Amino acid sequence: MSRDFDGEFATVNLILGSECQTRAVDGFCLAWIKLERQLRKLTAYLLYQASEITVRDAGKLREAFYAHGSLDYTSFIGAIHHLSGVSVGNMIGERYRSLRKEIQGCYRIRQKIFHGQQTGQSLDREALLTRIDAIREWCRLLASGAADHLGYDGFSGNTSLFKIDRPDIVTAVDKALLRRGWLEYAKTFQR
Repeated sequence: MSRDFDGEFATVNLILGSECQTRAVDGFCLAWIKLERQLRKLTAYLLYQASEITVRDAGKLREAFYAHGSLDYTSFIGAIHHLSGVSVGNMIGERYRSLRKEIQGCYRIRQKIFHGQQTGQSLDREALLTRIDAIREWCRLLASGAADHLGYDGFSGNTSLFKIDRPDIVTAVDKALLRRGWLEYAKTFQR
């Protein structure tokens, strides 16, 4: 895979390679953050392709995401499909259906762990490591598919707010934003 994907998960690898008692829980939480970050960066990247957006609008876009009250991974999955016309499922490929089930289960675990609650599943280290592997595979496949379909993998570079010379992407984004405009969409998009 790309250096960017490997670099993104290097901290997860460090945690998992440690002797810390909580390495599986900590690695799971960090891997989940990587997944959500990738989806957010892909969404921001696509929005930034709108022909109306200029470099002066980057702060407005960041502020809209920051102020948005109800974003989760499914919101970003829906936004990526809406903005590009290509589903995350198509980008991930044949493993999407089974990985989606795994990711949905991971989300439920994430909700409990992030809120300091018991998962009710008596998860041992091996069970969490299996879920980390599913998250990692999702992100790896999405990175590859997004690079092919969108021209950006969701990991590379210091920012996702850059323009790319892909008229097909600009046209798809502009069409998706026609009714609401990019700023209103960024403030209100849902699942």
